[in-house]
Amino acid sequence: MKKRYRIGLGIVAVFAIGIAGLFIRLGVMSSRLDALFQDVADVTLEGVPDGTHSGEFKDFLVAVELTVTVARERITEIEILRQESGPGYDAAGITERIITEQSPRVDVVSGATGSSKAIMIAVTRALDAAASR
Repeated sequence: MKKRYRIGLGIVAVFAIGIAGLFIRLGVMSSRLDALFQDVADVTLEGVPDGTHSGEFKDFLVAVELTVTVARERITEIEILRQESGPGYDAAGITERIITEQSPRVDVVSGATGSSKAIMIAVTRALDAAASR
């Protein structure tokens, strides 16, 4: 009986440590995402060459790879090539908001804050990289 109790207690301890580790990692991801999101701002498309430019963001449970098409100093298309996030958290509609506002800094999609921020960071990275060429 004592052996079963110890085994059960060990399983519970391992499970608790795993859950605590997951919450810590989620907190780190959220902090990194928030810190990088501070750099997302309205952009001047002046100097961004026409063409299709790649951007990405990856961290733990959220990742996105995309292309941003610019023509005549306007964002004309954003294509998400790959997106990884929790089920139902794909931030549908955020790309249309960015195109409409002509800015990567738009309101997040409710319920998909992390995915929304990841897309905005990736768009900013694509435009920044294109402008610096």
